[in-house]
Amino acid sequence: MKVKLIKCLILFALLNSTYLYAETLSSPPKLTQLDKHKTQLEIELLNQSLHLNQNPTKKEHTILQELYQKNQGKLLWFSAQYPIDIINQVLSLYTSAPTQGLRSSDYYHKQLNAYWQKVLRTNPDFHEFAALDVALSLTFLRFLNDLHFGRIDPNLLGFKLKPKKGIDFAQLIYHAIQSNQITALVDSMPPQTQAYTNLKAALVRYRQNTPALNQLLEFSFISFLRPGDWSNQTNTLHTYFNNRTKDVAKGTSSDNLYIGELVKKVRKLQAEHNLISDGIIGKQTQALLNTPISEHIEKIEFAMERLRWLPAQEKGPAIFVNIPAFQLWAYNTEDPESGSLNMKVIVGRTKAKIKKQDRKKSPEELIKAFKALQTPIFTENLSFLTFNPYWNIPKSILQKEILPLLEKAPDYLQKQNMEIVDRFSHEAEVLPINEENISLLYNDQLRLRQRPGGKNSLGNIKFIFPNDYAIYLHDTPFRGLFKRKRRDFSHGCIRVEAPKALARFILKTRKRWSKEKTQEVLETEAPTIVGVRSQKIPVLIFYTTASASKTGINFYPDIYGHDSTLKSALTERSQKLTESYATKLAPNRYQYVRN
Repeated sequence: MKVKLIKCLILFALLNSTYLYAETLSSPPKLTQLDKHKTQLEIELLNQSLHLNQNPTKKEHTILQELYQKNQGKLLWFSAQYPIDIINQVLSLYTSAPTQGLRSSDYYHKQLNAYWQKVLRTNPDFHEFAALDVALSLTFLRFLNDLHFGRIDPNLLGFKLKPKKGIDFAQLIYHAIQSNQITALVDSMPPQTQAYTNLKAALVRYRQNTPALNQLLEFSFISFLRPGDWSNQTNTLHTYFNNRTKDVAKGTSSDNLYIGELVKKVRKLQAEHNLISDGIIGKQTQALLNTPISEHIEKIEFAMERLRWLPAQEKGPAIFVNIPAFQLWAYNTEDPESGSLNMKVIVGRTKAKIKKQDRKKSPEELIKAFKALQTPIFTENLSFLTFNPYWNIPKSILQKEILPLLEKAPDYLQKQNMEIVDRFSHEAEVLPINEENISLLYNDQLRLRQRPGGKNSLGNIKFIFPNDYAIYLHDTPFRGLFKRKRRDFSHGCIRVEAPKALARFILKTRKRWSKEKTQEVLETEAPTIVGVRSQKIPVLIFYTTASASKTGINFYPDIYGHDSTLKSALTERSQKLTESYATKLAPNRYQYVRN
């Protein structure tokens, strides 16, 4: 009975450890009680209390058990050489969590500070020390995990990414406490990439400007405001940009003319947000000017979260596609500046045209149909290229698009250089285009493909990285679409602006392959498969609506709504953490029973 009561008291103290507010004190806590209670019974009770507490997950509980076992069952933080300094140090991390794009409240920073204040001011017993010790360990573990792996499992949001390598958190935390290397450990957790560092720096800049820019300036232009136009809102525009640079004295207008530096600033703002950088303030630019700075900060935080999901890049060539940016980058991680490529891409549509036969479908069915056209997020290794490829027409496109066109124009297949085959294979038998075979197309018993040539929808080159979505990169004969600023026109596959350059990048490590060899193969007009014999080339199809460089930042439209989904997931997670911490028991109202 006494043992059971002590278990409850330990849990009680742990839950109680979160409800007071603290200031930092310099006087050491009274640790005399700790030396009296290091028996195996106390160790076991401490471990079992984690089972009683609903806060830790099963994985967290296992890690905490390993952590305390490494310390021979002693309290971890209070056995450090300088417990006050190291506890103050770790608690300050949670206060500054927003600089990492994290939420301080997820780590219970106010309540832990409050309980720490209580410990410093009073003469606590062992169980109160144990409560704080375990709470410090749990929150620190979560903080490190969030910095390294991210707060949300990307697979739950449809991001099919390869998992990061596991980490021995118990060993890392134990060593950091014993050697007073808390800061060094924390610094090693986030992605060690320039992309993440640039986003973190941009986040600091945007947060510094938040007070001024959150005082929204209402812009309402009657029509388009073009360079050289007169407007009574030019001074409001100056105020907006002065707030962004924190220089109130810089930039005013006495004649209300929209000219000079003001136009340059608008053009720069448009470029940052992936708008046409023409200086003309239309509907999109006006909406951007009226957007609160908090929304831009969110995009940066989402970008940092998504970068935490990615495993460390292996040495060698890699291909990266950012869907909202409509851009592809190909580079060698060992020498990213030499021979790197950057080109426009066309990605999957955000929505489809609703045809008459689809109007009776439910909203859920329509949303599902729309999402089927979106380019998925995943990573795989590129295996081979096909020069002069066939286009094996998917069943969905055949049924919804081609067969209806065939009904209107009986010679449609011949004009589009299409042929009927019994299967998708270079050796497949080509069947005559007649009424019988066309009826078998309707019944899904035969297949339709487009021959290589100028009309082929895949263009001259197809880049294959086998995956569950049947997604690939390819050329396209429809070059005019690359002139568009927003390029979501495909059925899910990704069309690349410079396929020959990408092929040269992929094949440059292949012996006896050259630019001339590529042209020679293309001129044969026959399908030719070329394997990638060098090291694996990972292709990452990614989604982020913010990216930063050393000189600036770019924002992109949330074309698939993934930002909204991530925001909901993060909000739900924070709410659950708050609820799990919210079991409040009145402090110091229990009978303490010693064994």
